[in-house]
Amino acid sequence: RLYSGDTIVLPKETILRLESWKEYLEEEEAEELCEDVQVAASWLPHHLMAEIESWEEDMELHEDVLESTVIGRLLLWIACLDFLDSAAVSDMRNRGSISSYIERTGALQKILSLALRYAVINNHKDENWKSCTSMCNDDNDGYDFKVPKIATLVVFRTVEVLPTLVKKWWSDDCPRSLQSQVSEFVQYRVAPDTLKRELARINSASGIGDMEVSGSCVSREVTATYVQDECKLSVMIKIPPSFPLRNVEVDCQKTLGIAEKRWRHWALQIMRMLNSQDGSVLDALLLWKQNVDKEFEGVEPCPVCYSVLCVKTHAMPNLECKTCHNRFHTSCLYKWFQSSGKSQCVLCQQPWSGAKI
Repeated sequence: RLYSGDTIVLPKETILRLESWKEYLEEEEAEELCEDVQVAASWLPHHLMAEIESWEEDMELHEDVLESTVIGRLLLWIACLDFLDSAAVSDMRNRGSISSYIERTGALQKILSLALRYAVINNHKDENWKSCTSMCNDDNDGYDFKVPKIATLVVFRTVEVLPTLVKKWWSDDCPRSLQSQVSEFVQYRVAPDTLKRELARINSASGIGDMEVSGSCVSREVTATYVQDECKLSVMIKIPPSFPLRNVEVDCQKTLGIAEKRWRHWALQIMRMLNSQDGSVLDALLLWKQNVDKEFEGVEPCPVCYSVLCVKTHAMPNLECKTCHNRFHTSCLYKWFQSSGKSQCVLCQQPWSGAKI
């Protein structure tokens, strides 16, 4: 799934690791992973990929490691996040693919473990907010390459760019002694500035069309309204102060002229993208609008994810059951098979016999 239309030759080290990663995956999952790695390789410099892939095999850096080694690793990770951001601006689907690749490398756990040795995350009352959002020095006349400054920026940017992976790390791998400090850092440092940037992106975005979007950093709510075939569709996204460590909530109850079941499905789409797909608020609203347009054109959503467009790939349902003729996204159906332990149609419960369309 290379959105530029090009095939990328993977680095030799990545090819070897990819074979190892695919070893215990089902065929469809392995194919999806290969596509994710191809997308990552089309955006990330290959020497950067080789470096972050090697971290999982490294022992933890000792306390007496050279400062230049620490700075080099931290700066390389910041560059990786910047490349990911650029890829997502080009096509929002790139974010999910590169995020999936990074998750496979195990690099996020390694870099946060290193950064949290030096980062200053327990001083949220400091009014100098730039201390964790850029490497500029306090006088704004140069850069500050001190380890604590860079380490704090690494934590900030990682939460901002990879929210779903950070939530999983915080829940499963963050040392208990640091969990409350990380939570406060996210609440007082990351979340306010991230929402401010997101609202600025929305205000300057193209492609919104006649969808109206407004938001507030005070209430932490983003509201979108969209009129389609004389139906007024409305969605309110409530972002908790400690997002992404706590999930967003979505309310579509003000939607008029649409059955409750339908707008509840739309709410699930948006929550899935924001809470488990590393999507931005703008990405989620644009995907919601595209799904609404497709549904009003008569396209039936996938019965597994309730979405016409796959959240990750934006593909439409392309597997049709030969018995009941319902259509599913390929990835959704095979994940259903895996979780249920049965190769049966989700709806008619007959042994699966389907074809791609």
